Amino acid sequence: MSLLRPDLADLPAYQRPAESRTGLRLHMNEAPADWSEASREALLARLRYLPFHQYPERQGELSERLRKRLGAPEGGLLLGPSSGALLDLVAMAGLSANDTVAIPDPGFSLYPLLVRRHGGRVRLVPQGTGFPLEPWFEALDCRQLWLTLPNNPTGAWIPPEALEPLLAAAAVRPEPPLVVLDEAYAEFGSATHRLAVDRYPNVVLLRTFSKALASAAWRIGYLLGDPALVSKLATLQLPYSLPAASLEALDVALDYAAEFEAAVRAVPERRDRLSASLSAHQVAPSAANFLHISPDPSKTLETAGMKARRLPGVDAARVTLPSEADTTRVAAALGVALPAPVARQRRRLLVLDIDGVLIDADRSFMEAVARALAELRPALPWSDEAFRAFKRLGGFNNDFRLTSGALALAEAYGDVDLQPVIEGTKGHGFPHLEARIQALEPAAQEVVQKHYAETIQLERPLVTLEELRSTGRDLAVLTGRPPEELVLAWRVLGFELPAVCDAAPHLRKPEPAGLLQLVDAFRAEEVLFVGDTIDDARCLRAAAGLRPELEWRFAAVGPDRLRFASQGDAESASLRDLLPMLNQELP
Repeated sequence: MSLLRPDLADLPAYQRPAESRTGLRLHMNEAPADWSEASREALLARLRYLPFHQYPERQGELSERLRKRLGAPEGGLLLGPSSGALLDLVAMAGLSANDTVAIPDPGFSLYPLLVRRHGGRVRLVPQGTGFPLEPWFEALDCRQLWLTLPNNPTGAWIPPEALEPLLAAAAVRPEPPLVVLDEAYAEFGSATHRLAVDRYPNVVLLRTFSKALASAAWRIGYLLGDPALVSKLATLQLPYSLPAASLEALDVALDYAAEFEAAVRAVPERRDRLSASLSAHQVAPSAANFLHISPDPSKTLETAGMKARRLPGVDAARVTLPSEADTTRVAAALGVALPAPVARQRRRLLVLDIDGVLIDADRSFMEAVARALAELRPALPWSDEAFRAFKRLGGFNNDFRLTSGALALAEAYGDVDLQPVIEGTKGHGFPHLEARIQALEPAAQEVVQKHYAETIQLERPLVTLEELRSTGRDLAVLTGRPPEELVLAWRVLGFELPAVCDAAPHLRKPEPAGLLQLVDAFRAEEVLFVGDTIDDARCLRAAAGLRPELEWRFAAVGPDRLRFASQGDAESASLRDLLPMLNQELP
């Protein structure tokens, strides 16, 4: 009688091929350099006094630090001992016997092992050296889809807008499959798929710190997803599964994020120079930290003391990018000269609010709110000045919340002119009425949206897409509009941009989560946020506090700009007036 499951009888264990311990490690997907002396000493100082006899208890604390940096909702992030271990939890939680998982072919060698160990079956999705989406549509009947972007071992990648049709098709199925976006190499690409997580509850995203923070030795990864799903996965994680030393390493590495980020951003430029020089080889386009090279250069590299990863079944190898000096050695071993480094363009992101920045919507929203209040509280005196007082107060950027705030104040103070009541708080707001404001908001939203369907005709665009593109920056939107009203904004503008909107509490300005998600999605290094309210300004400053290694700038526009602009901010009457300053670089 077998003591184990019969389907595990022929399951091979993971084994690394035998190899010498010497030679340049191009066969492992590792960071090209170790920690700096300063970061290493900072960690060693902590480890010196770490209580080895106690269980590690900092996972919650470090999860919270990382959650805030990434703009995830509460409960939307799970740390784990490698992204592979977290994928194991996903398989454990989601697969029953004979459930099918679609994985890329070629793909990560660990995937079939993880599927089979939980009783599932593998469906290989042919990819070649690219990442064609058509075969994935045919796999939507699977229980789970595991997409590696960039893919391992080819480095193939597709942008978020190209992946969107597949995610949308998966989401509308009667029983949507769980879509796992494995972004182990996301930091080396030109963008990430970060924005998909909040938009699709059947999507989870996996990442690792092995490359991003040069921390392969510490075995730490994380998963982002819908809090309801993440909470279930968390119940399957064994207690104290992350060692205390690994948690300390993560904390220190985040303190030195600027150093690690600089090293990561140097890799793609070096990768592309090596790829361009290998004219005698076939090199697949790569968005990762490695190249897929054929014919197989392994023997040539081994002769020169370098180890590459031979790929089974094909005449090709995967070669990880080492340091600049060692990449020069790789090129020489393959008979070419590595081109000289070129100046790298910093990733600059221009984030725009919609109302008051891209669209003249004041009259439209004022009218919708006024009509809603006239319907819900006919005796309440209301004016444009009261509307603007709420906006200046902060915390009422969303007009449904503004309307419910007015209703709550009327209940508390009677049907009086609310402008002096609002201004009398001197910016402190109405914390004693917060529960009532939240309770009134759903009904306020329904009525405001009813009237907004008519008042939207008053809206006009303030700028063209061509004018925005002339800045040479990546473009994105962060708006207080809900998803259904964001669609209406695109109709007014005549174009769409990648956007984060008020779709959940953690995305509501002045919360910084939406801005942080956009920074992640665009791999931005410099961020300029153009807004017209105090909540916009507060959002930018909160985000800068969580990601201090990046360069942040706020630009205040609109008639009230001098009320919330701070020293060092740019300011202009309108976005159109600001654009010439952008084209000449802000001082």
